[in-house]
Amino acid sequence: MVVSTLCFSAFLPFACKPISEMEAQSAPDEKKYDSGKKDKDKSQDKSQDKSQDKSQDKQTSETSPKTTSDKTASDADNRKGAHGHDQPKTAAKWYITMHGEPSGNTVHALSGEGETLGNILEPIPKSAGGDAKGVRGMLHTGEHGILLVSASMDNTRLLRYGAPTSDGTLPFESVFASKALSSPDLVHSYALAVGADGTVYASNQDTNTVTAYFGIGTVHPGQPVPVPAEIMGLGIPVGTIVPRAQVSPQGITEIRGIAVGADNLLYVCDRGASEVVVFDPKTGLRKSVLADATSGLKHPIQLLFAPDGFTVYLTDNGVPAIFRINVKTGEIILFANTATGCPPLPSSLALDNEHLYVGDRKKKQIIRFKIANGECDKKPFADALPDAPEFMIPATAMPPTSKVRSSNDAASETP
Repeated sequence: MVVSTLCFSAFLPFACKPISEMEAQSAPDEKKYDSGKKDKDKSQDKSQDKSQDKSQDKQTSETSPKTTSDKTASDADNRKGAHGHDQPKTAAKWYITMHGEPSGNTVHALSGEGETLGNILEPIPKSAGGDAKGVRGMLHTGEHGILLVSASMDNTRLLRYGAPTSDGTLPFESVFASKALSSPDLVHSYALAVGADGTVYASNQDTNTVTAYFGIGTVHPGQPVPVPAEIMGLGIPVGTIVPRAQVSPQGITEIRGIAVGADNLLYVCDRGASEVVVFDPKTGLRKSVLADATSGLKHPIQLLFAPDGFTVYLTDNGVPAIFRINVKTGEIILFANTATGCPPLPSSLALDNEHLYVGDRKKKQIIRFKIANGECDKKPFADALPDAPEFMIPATAMPPTSKVRSSNDAASETP
């Protein structure tokens, strides 16, 4: 296993100074904000003097029935971005999930310039369990929209949304899978991944397992797959294909991110063991350890494969650092640490042709790096997000290692 480090000294940008220096430089802006707030308070006091002059108009407005145009205007206001921008959601280039409430109960849209465009999920009927809560991982399903984790511990669900409507929102289609729908280990789920055959995988924090489901486009979409024969003797429930450490020495102690490579193997972050473990999803057996503490890992969080299917990016919020690993050769590169722009609490990972995007849960930002040399931008790609970013995916792209199963595959499967 080879570990190397990118050299950044020749191109270290202003924003990539150590985090302590960056925080010190941000202090004047915070004072400016406080001063602005005081001015705003004074302005509000003055405006109260004029409020009585407008009271009659206000009463007339409140007693008048709302027209269709009034409702349309109100809806448009609700669809504005978090910073009050009026750019339409159809301009979305990225989808992002966040921590906390209420921001953590929906998917947010970002423009190509990092501007927040607002919430994009349409409501879910109460008969289907109500709206999403504690959203986390997402993945594309081709022409079928996205799958989304609603991680609420008392009602964990994988939700299916259709393709964007004319105004950029995503219509709810169905509950793809849930604990109540015959998947006992699907509790407080975190990440999603999809195999080349369309099988959907979910990592589950409260059970420290990976569960698997027949994919969209199959005869039984969302139904849990049978437990592989090789691990059936463990007594684990249907749908579970990677067990927890308590029932198997090959199992996971503290699960986080997962990803499927071009080799059709499942890569699993074990935060508790400081490892990235490789499993064969067909057998449920551990094949190898891709990286561990001897590679510099502490708390691996998320994984993302590059389009080649063999280069994987990894965030670790214990170091903290971003690693780039070649799963063919085993070479591990320290892509970035805090001295070269890595956030103190890195989370989400996303890629385009030239850049790697990394979430900063502490500062509620998205940081962008050049893939070619690891250089980070001089300012955050997205700043002052409503809450801490969790996951980020392109609005239209589909992972190259993800395919919807063919009709022949679907016809031959059994749930």
